[in-house]
Amino acid sequence: MISVIVLSKNNGDTLDKCLRSIIESEGKKEIIVVDVHSTDNTPQILRKYHGKIKVVYDEGKGVGIARNIGVKHSKGDIICFVDADAFCSKDHFIKIEEFFKRNPHISFLNVIGRAKTSKNPSFVERMEVALRYSRRILESDLSLASACFMAFRREVFRDVDGFWEIPYGAEDLDFSMKALANGWRMGTIKTDSWYVPRKSFKELFKEMCWWAKGKACWVKKWRNHPLAKRMYENRRAFRILGRDIPVSYTHLTLPTN
Repeated sequence: MISVIVLSKNNGDTLDKCLRSIIESEGKKEIIVVDVHSTDNTPQILRKYHGKIKVVYDEGKGVGIARNIGVKHSKGDIICFVDADAFCSKDHFIKIEEFFKRNPHISFLNVIGRAKTSKNPSFVERMEVALRYSRRILESDLSLASACFMAFRREVFRDVDGFWEIPYGAEDLDFSMKALANGWRMGTIKTDSWYVPRKSFKELFKEMCWWAKGKACWVKKWRNHPLAKRMYENRRAFRILGRDIPVSYTHLTLPTN
């Protein structure tokens, strides 16, 4: 069985469609929503799917904490995350399950979806799509799994002791690095699933700041690891410039769990 985990925090504008896409997708699965006591219309949406989903709560102290809570309340051999503003294609989980069956040596997956903008995308929507695309093409050839549709075998979670519980983002990058450093192998698949870009500059700015703080903490933690050094040397930016763009994170203090 597959355990599908959705993290929810005032995502009432997209959560209903997200859950419906998961329920209507193919394959045997359980659905767990980890909600941060949302104050919008989320409670009504969760009640609508009573009997079809399991709801647990956390106190909003970090995405990594919420992910760990979701996994600890799950039972499946394969764990799949779906962002509350992302939507699954009919064969999303079938593709993941079949990939793991065909590739027993692969233990976690970077599951790639696509951005789906409105018919007349705003400047902010186009900006987010461009930022994500530029970040992807400049990343290392040895990429890491993104949490939007991340999937992994349960034994990987146990081995790496779960997600990094810092208050920022980058818990997905840290999970991937711990798994790779421990000898687990990653695969990549593309799906027809999609996510919705931010529609306001405020939302996009908040997301970028959150991501930047988490990435800075991640760099400080992993920068001297041989695997991280190899990744940076493989970056397209490194190959083009002959060196990586110099950024110092030495002044940062890593948050503790």
